[in-house]
Order: sequence, then structure tokens, then C-alpha cells
Amino acid sequence: MYLEKKLLVRDFLAEPSPEADLTGFDCRGEEILEHHILGIIPALREKNMVVVDDTGKPLGVLVLEQVVERLVDIIRDTEATLSAVLGVTDDVICMIDNQENVMGWNRKAELLYGIKCADILGRSIHNFFTNLVVTRVRREDREVYAEYHQPRSDTHVLINSLPIRRDGRVIGGVSAEKDVTEVIQLNRALSRASYQVKCLKEAIEKNEIKRVDPFGKLYGHHPRLKSVVDVVRRAAPTEAIIMIRGESGTGKEVLARAIHEASDRAGKPFVVVNCGAIPTELFESEIFGYEHGAFTGAGPRGKPGLLEMANEGTVFLDEIGELPLNLQVKLLRVLQERVFYRVGGSRPVSVNIRIIAATNRPLEEMVNSGEFREDLYYRLNVISVEMPPLRERRSDIPGLIYHFLQEYCQLYGKNISRVEPGVVAALISYSWPGNVRELKNTVERMVVLAEKEVITERDLPKYLQEHALTYDLPRESAPSDLSAAAQRTEREIILKALKDAGGNRTVTARILGVPRSTLYYKMNRLGLLKGNKRFGSQQK
Repeated sequence: MYLEKKLLVRDFLAEPSPEADLTGFDCRGEEILEHHILGIIPALREKNMVVVDDTGKPLGVLVLEQVVERLVDIIRDTEATLSAVLGVTDDVICMIDNQENVMGWNRKAELLYGIKCADILGRSIHNFFTNLVVTRVRREDREVYAEYHQPRSDTHVLINSLPIRRDGRVIGGVSAEKDVTEVIQLNRALSRASYQVKCLKEAIEKNEIKRVDPFGKLYGHHPRLKSVVDVVRRAAPTEAIIMIRGESGTGKEVLARAIHEASDRAGKPFVVVNCGAIPTELFESEIFGYEHGAFTGAGPRGKPGLLEMANEGTVFLDEIGELPLNLQVKLLRVLQERVFYRVGGSRPVSVNIRIIAATNRPLEEMVNSGEFREDLYYRLNVISVEMPPLRERRSDIPGLIYHFLQEYCQLYGKNISRVEPGVVAALISYSWPGNVRELKNTVERMVVLAEKEVITERDLPKYLQEHALTYDLPRESAPSDLSAAAQRTEREIILKALKDAGGNRTVTARILGVPRSTLYYKMNRLGLLKGNKRFGSQQK
């Protein structure tokens, strides 16, 4: 309490002194409290006492019972205010006193940990948790912000914690925790799924009769696409870093996987790191891993990061333009030295990895504006290629339609034999802001919803139907005969598959993802049965 002037207390064991002239003084304790004399309460020993100033002049009579009632009101108001503050936040709030007993526990904490407020208040926090940040903060008198913490084996949080100080000494601690358990679990599930897919893919490749050209997955014959493939095909066997530019959905990851499979690292790990999807505060532990004891809740054996998991293989740094500046420095060191340290570790970890990066952002402009490090840009931009958007290679659209049509007919058990020319024309004329990914999703939708064995304009999404009515197909983009163009594309795809399979029709059907009877029907319709002798004698 702050006193306006020094006040003295004269105690009386029974009645007030007869010498004290208290005429005209109000004896209510509440009014005396309003004159800022609450600081004298610890000196009180009797119910009534006279309050005097430094000259001995009486100021009034302090009634202890009234003071206590007033203090109770103040405490209750403070408790109500604190309860409202604890209830309004989405974070888990915990407060402890100097004996580390719980004196604050909000509704969010009850929901996250399943411990009722009535069961934990007033009890030692060590009866419920171990390795707590809030107790360490209280003991060490220091502040913690955005620290990863695992208070339980199934719970992950980011924590802010402060000591509670009064008059220069610590009297407790308070912590606010943000629950990130779901983010951690989803990231780990994604890593497990990616690893399982990789293992399955490796198992399939080991059983293949003949290895298919990895770049055959990039469907299309447009000169710009072929130019990209020619460049990366020559670069794939080397260790050069490759930067893939292009809009979202153009197939940057497909190209990166093809480069990996065409390199000497084929069959080794291919690890995708989406630089824009991992939270900044978790990036280092996910990429570099962490040692035992690196932070509270770290596993007893630590954890390898994604770079260690990719050892001997390829790391695909997708959306590299989204990487924060402070992490760009650490990535640059890994690219230069192929050495890093786990979080909390002192032992250098060496990795043998090949780097492929991708972005849809203008890195040159970001370098000029200071958003992207110039040295990292030059380190990544050794061999740069740009995937052309689908609207700039419209001649590839009929072949892509056919490929996706076969894929989804097999997946959904449909037998669609034809696509109306008007549908192909509408798909060719559309600008495809989502590129190949959007086209693939559109073909899947049409296959799922088609009621007959022919896809008609009624099967097009509504926005494409309206687009087809208002858009004039560019003459240089539209084949003169759509049916003939589709047949030519189909013929080229089958011939290429036959060549890859060494003329074996069973393997050809497997490569194309169609039944063997369908392959025979199409080869007969396209006049390929007689001309297939040049591929060898394996006509199974």
C-alpha cells in the first residue's frame, strides 16, 4: 500500500484512552481504509484501536471486524476477476504458489488433462505431473516463451511460463500452454504413410520384369515439356542440385520423383519436406531431429530428423520460398557441408543426400526484397527448369484425358469407351488455373458420375459447361479432328508401352493399367496387331 503520509498506531488493551479527544471522528473502518492505512493492519492486536498521526493527533478508531469484512470483499472481487480471466482464454492456464501447490486451474486445463479443478486446487502439482516447466521457472526465476513441452506421453504443447514476483521475490509461477498435439500426430502419421508408400513402391519395383522409364510418368509431347525432360534426364545421374519452378499443380513433385528414380539413388529414400507446412517452432526438431534430454518430454532415445531418414537418398524441398529467413541460414550450412547437429546435441551428424528444390514463387524478387537469402538462392539454383502450365501446352490435354480416364475406370470399375468431342473441346479451351492436378480431378469426377459408357457434356462440371458455351477454342490449340487426335495419342501410348515391355502384351496391359482383353480390342481397332511383330516374339 502507498501512504500519503506517515501514520502511527496507539494500541489500547481495553477502552480508548480518556485523553484522546475523538469528537467528530467517524469510527467506520471502511472510511479509514479509504485513507490508505491498510498497511498498519499487521500491527493490530485488539478489536479497537486509535489511529494517530506523527503529532499524536487522533484520526479515528479502527474496528478490526469491519476491516476483515472489507478485506474479504476485496479478496472475493479479485477471485471473481481472476476466474473470468482464466475462463476467457483458449490456452491451458496453471498457477502454483511458492510450495508448488496448485492455486489456479482453468476449464481448458480440465478438458486437456481430464483433471477437475476441485481435485487439483490446493494440492502439490507433483502429485499429477513430472518434469514441469512452471516449477523450473519458479525455482530458477526466469521466463520461458514458446518452448516445446510434453507434460504427458500423449500430449504436446507450446508453453509460455513466468515466475510470480512480489517486492522482488518469487512467490509462485504461472504457465500458459497451447495444445499442438493434433499437429504433431498428423505430421507423424504423414511421415509413416510416406515411408509405407516408399517401401511398397520399392517392393513393386523389385518385382518388375523391366524397369519403366521414370520420365514416362510425365505424360505429354509438347516441346516445352520435352525440353524440361531432356535437361533433367541429363542431370539426373549427377549430384547437381536441381531447382524446379512452376505453378501449383504442374507436376513438380512428379518430376522430382522421376529424377530420383533415374539417378543412382533409385531404391533409396525419397523424402518430401514441405517447407510451408511444418510450423516454424517445430521445423528444426523435425528436419534435424533431437537428442535425449534436448527438451522436456524428449524421447529416451531421441529422434532422427527427416534429413537422417533420407540418408543415401534424395530430399525434395517443396515450397522452398516459404522457408523463414532464420531457417534459411541453417539449411544453407547443410547444403554446403552435409553436416548438422540434432537439437540439443553436440555430435555432428553427416548425411549423404541429393537435393531437389521446388517453388512457385519468384525467388529473384524475394532476393531483391530481402525475403530470401542471396547465397542460398545461388546454392539452390544450379540447374533450373520450369514446368509449363497446362494452358500453354493444350495439345497434351487429349492424351492426359485418355490416361486419367483409363486410370479411374480401372479404379472405380467403370467401362467408359468414349468421350464426346464436345467434352474434349471444352477441356482444351479451359485455362486450367490448377493445371494437371485440376484436370485429373475433373476427369475423376466425370468417371464417377457418368451414367453411360460415353462421357457427354452433361457430365462436365457446371462451370466447365458454362465455359464451353462462352469460350471460342483457339484455332492453334484445337486439333482439326478431335477423334483422330485422340486415336493418334492412344496409338502412341500403346506403342510406347509395348516397346517398354519388349512386346509382351501381358506386361503391356499391366503397364497401361487395363485388362488384356481391352488391350487386344484397342490394338485391333488401331491396326496394331499385325504391326507388332517388330517388338519381338513374346506375344502372350
